Amino acid sequence: MTKTEIRIPASTSNLGASFDACGLALSLFLTVTVEKRTSGFDLIPSGEGEETVPRDESNLILRVARSVSDLRGNKIEGARLHVNNQIPLARGLGSSSAAIIAGLSVYERLTGDELSEEELFSYALRFEDHGDNLAPSLLGGLVVACVVDRMGQGRSLTTVKREWPADVKVVLCIPEYEMDTVQMRSVLPREVTLADAVSNIQRAALLQAVISEQRFDLLSEAMRDRLHQPHRAAHCPGMTEVLRMNEQTGDYPGLLGLAMSGAGSTVIAFASENFESIGVEMANRFLEQKVTARWMDVAIDNRGRVVREIAG
Repeated sequence: MTKTEIRIPASTSNLGASFDACGLALSLFLTVTVEKRTSGFDLIPSGEGEETVPRDESNLILRVARSVSDLRGNKIEGARLHVNNQIPLARGLGSSSAAIIAGLSVYERLTGDELSEEELFSYALRFEDHGDNLAPSLLGGLVVACVVDRMGQGRSLTTVKREWPADVKVVLCIPEYEMDTVQMRSVLPREVTLADAVSNIQRAALLQAVISEQRFDLLSEAMRDRLHQPHRAAHCPGMTEVLRMNEQTGDYPGLLGLAMSGAGSTVIAFASENFESIGVEMANRFLEQKVTARWMDVAIDNRGRVVREIAG
């Protein structure tokens, strides 16, 4: 009997000023191995969060699969899922988006009902609004994602995927505390000034020009945000001190820019060299505020979701 292996990458979103618009897939993976069963569901977790994630049908992966099966009238009999997770939970690295894409993929495998990209995103948006995480988790690479209404047929995403430049690497610094995305959304102002809106629009556009023209010396400018980071950093111990490195790139050879990953608590640094020294400096700044943090350098994932049959 064959099994299906589904691999979904982590993602970092917002990328400084590109708030709710742009995300990047990272080579930390949620891997789900699916075995069909005639009845009942068995979920076996390992890796990040294995002690806390639900093992029954309240698990997000299974909730998504069952919900879509109900919506489309395709019954799922049962399955055993081996779920290995490398993505830190509640740290702004798209763990829930990866689980949602995994759940949709499990549905496809168990029913044989292959969804279009538009349908995948339309169903995914029923579970969360973070298109800038959902899109790179499915497509890989750097993705600009816009939520659109399909002529009264519900919401989906319009996306443009780009290859991330090989010369720009990523260093993550992950503090010990979790952040709740809903709570972090609630601290944002309902209205912003025209000056702040224009500032972010300019720098979101600048990021795409920086990538297109390889002007990495301007990456730190593209990371300067006025819409979300200043409001969220106040609720994240040590965050303000770490984000200040974006204004001090000249003091750290190889550092190109730095931003909050999603709603936090992870900070993502873009660099060309000296990854260890940059990671250590970020972790030390957290530690100065009595917060323990770990750092890691990770590759960009340009493939996105990978589904393959494996031997049983």
